[in-house]
Amino acid sequence: MKKLIPLILLVTILVTAIAPASFAEESSTESGITVVDVGFTDVPMDHDYNAAISLLREKGILDGYDDGTFKPENSINRAEVLKVIFVGSAIPTPEELGELTFEDVAEDAWFAPFVAKGYELGIVKGDGVDGLFHGERGVNKAEFLKMLLEANQLKQEVLDAVPSSGALDVPEDAWYASYMNYAASVGVIEINEYENLDPAMSLNRGEVAQMMYLLMLIKGKYNTQLLLEAAEVEMVQIDVFVGAGKINMAKKASELAVDLTQQAMINFPSDNMVLGVAKLAKAYDYLMEAYIAGATGEDAGAEDWANQAIGKAGEAWEADNETEIVARHIKEVARSILEQVGGEEI
Repeated sequence: MKKLIPLILLVTILVTAIAPASFAEESSTESGITVVDVGFTDVPMDHDYNAAISLLREKGILDGYDDGTFKPENSINRAEVLKVIFVGSAIPTPEELGELTFEDVAEDAWFAPFVAKGYELGIVKGDGVDGLFHGERGVNKAEFLKMLLEANQLKQEVLDAVPSSGALDVPEDAWYASYMNYAASVGVIEINEYENLDPAMSLNRGEVAQMMYLLMLIKGKYNTQLLLEAAEVEMVQIDVFVGAGKINMAKKASELAVDLTQQAMINFPSDNMVLGVAKLAKAYDYLMEAYIAGATGEDAGAEDWANQAIGKAGEAWEADNETEIVARHIKEVARSILEQVGGEEI
């Protein structure tokens, strides 16, 4: 496999075109590029779930620990999951609890309001053996998706109308089939290389953050500012992932940025700023195609994609001159790829 020059690390975009997210700390490099610190000492920018964790933190949905860590690899229990679901879905919890249903949930427990609301909505039930809540128990993927989708009031007929995902480990008659199939159909989860969705997989904090993030974007498809904020974060991740050698993750980030900005275009088709960002996302995706083609020895394909990246970056710049910094960056990297594969700029 041919080794190409890594994409230059870019850690913020469109400082004035998009209202910047209120992340923990910011500092500037000599080039004027702003470096954003998400605030968790154990979540580096090249972490697979950095975009989800940082944006959910900025929205007040996720909390870390007192020592400044998030511990994305730690398992998450039933009590913690309920809080994340209700806070992340903007579902109010009762101020007055009344009589609690579960004997193992004290009135002064921090998670008591979430349990009470969960029981009211029918998404929380007692253990079949002792009738207790057992907030300390872990949660698997099927259980989490059931609670998440029911909390967001996805009607059963909507869930049942989704065709089978084709996953080998999701039988059509399984209690969790409709939840898994729906989540796969909208892109909250995806089938792995073994054609499985892993419904029984125990979840950690990072995985829950990722699924919450993706559902938030799906639910918020008419919230253009949210879409642009997320697209900004994803475009930052493209460069970060390539710099870390995570090419598949970089490609996923570029594809998500395109999806988000295309929806923003549907919302505001005549807005030049939205148009500029949408074209920038496309340029990044073309750049990733060029990078992948060049790295796998497909020089002709790399040349074609690099030229498309240059052209689309130019269109972004023309649509909104606030995209200039990133458009220049994309063009420079595309030209580096052209030089390495012996291609010519059109």
